Amino acid sequence: MTATLPLPIDKNSPVPLYHQLALVLEAAIRSGALTPGTRLDNEMVLAARLRIARVTVRSALKLLVDAGLVVRARRAGTYVTDPDQWVCPDAPSTSS
Repeated sequence: MTATLPLPIDKNSPVPLYHQLALVLEAAIRSGALTPGTRLDNEMVLAARLRIARVTVRSALKLLVDAGLVVRARRAGTYVTDPDQWVCPDAPSTSS
């Protein structure tokens, strides 16, 4: 769960909110703070916690799915994947 994980988002930054969130979650995954198999909070919970739009959270999660860092299953949730499923395991993503 991401409930206890600090998710610093700067609403005054020129970096889009979805990209900031994706980078924070990616860093937590790559550092091991979110281990493989960990279920992330759902979109509504994350949006409410961060006071951002649900579509913003959805966009951030899509970046993580595209990088292979998480997998999403309808009605089951979003889970951190094993490092061998990551698109580029050793380098942070640069997709925007």
